[in-house]
Amino acid sequence: MTTPRPDTEAIKAPARPKPRSPLRALVLFFFILALLIAAGITFGTLPRRAREHALYAASRSESDRPPIVSLAPVRIAPAKIELELPGDLQAQVESPVFARVDGYLSKRLVDYGDRVKKGQELAVIETPELDQQIAQASAALSQSQSALKQLQANLVLSQANLKLAQVTFDRWKALADGGVFSRQDTDQKEADLGVRKAEVEAAQAAINTGRDTIHGNEANLHRLEEMKSFARVTAPFDGVITARNVDIGTLINSGNGGPARELFRMAQIDTLRTFVNVPQSSIASIHDGQTAELRVQERPGQAFQARVDRMTNTVDPGSRSMLVVLQVPNPRGILMPGMYAQVKFALTRAAPALLMPADALVLGRQGPRTAVVDATHHVHFRTIQLGQDFGIDIEVTDGLAAGDKVITNPTDAIRENVVVDVRP
Repeated sequence: MTTPRPDTEAIKAPARPKPRSPLRALVLFFFILALLIAAGITFGTLPRRAREHALYAASRSESDRPPIVSLAPVRIAPAKIELELPGDLQAQVESPVFARVDGYLSKRLVDYGDRVKKGQELAVIETPELDQQIAQASAALSQSQSALKQLQANLVLSQANLKLAQVTFDRWKALADGGVFSRQDTDQKEADLGVRKAEVEAAQAAINTGRDTIHGNEANLHRLEEMKSFARVTAPFDGVITARNVDIGTLINSGNGGPARELFRMAQIDTLRTFVNVPQSSIASIHDGQTAELRVQERPGQAFQARVDRMTNTVDPGSRSMLVVLQVPNPRGILMPGMYAQVKFALTRAAPALLMPADALVLGRQGPRTAVVDATHHVHFRTIQLGQDFGIDIEVTDGLAAGDKVITNPTDAIRENVVVDVRP
């Protein structure tokens, strides 16, 4: 029995799926990507918007609340205060030393920093030209003295001739009266007597002139000898040499033939001076003879006493301060001219001022102001006048009263008539 063969036409292979189009797959990819991006943006934005809404609500709530401030009372300054001011130390006397004669420096006996006494020799100047002038003046004096002696001898001779002429005239006049001699001879003898008198007067005048010449020559010689004494340069006062501008062999000019050159500079440091500018608000508490405490950074922990020596009694319109000069004893020479110093006054005020914290000050175009809080917690700005700045506190001379409450460290939220929340 034979098995029938299946019909080959009835048996069919399974159908293959049709391949997708590339364009359709690309569109599907971008669609899915867009969905993912939209979902990411939606889920990322929602928390941020929620936070923004929360912050906005919090800020609205915070802005509706009054500003929180801290207050400080305005208090009366103590009657006795310490006023510390800067100053510069200067020598009581500081002077340059010049030469009075021309020449060459032959000896230099001092140098920088040497302490000298009044009259101590500092240098010696060689003066050849002046020495020659002194020799000439001395010779002129000797010549005039010799000439005077000659004139005095002429006077003696003239006086002898005058005496002889007088005796001769008396004899001739007696004989002429007796008729022995003629009147003409008598007149001749009288004329001779007049000539002898004139000779005596001329000799006396010549002697006076000679004496005047001697006096002039003596004065000239004395002047030159005085100038010669200036060849020894001496210290004008007790002090210290602060500058030395010459050395041995230097040509010295006294200033007669050109500009003079400073030889040395000396400073008197046994007593120093310091200049301070006292503010206008403290002028009434400063007086002559008042003592103050002076300190320098180079001597920590050591205080020096200073005394008010003089005041200008006028206020500088630029700084609103008065210049005060104080004397500082310096017997041991510890302090030096040019040092920076701090001068502290202990002042007693008849009408003490007010003090407020420095961080309560508001500066602007309206000038110095401060914010005051009243009993209802409202803010009011007041224009004030400032006195001395003590660093932490500032002195107020006008615009506030004792007991006023001022805002410390005011912010931009502090405005006129704003209600504030006062916190300790």
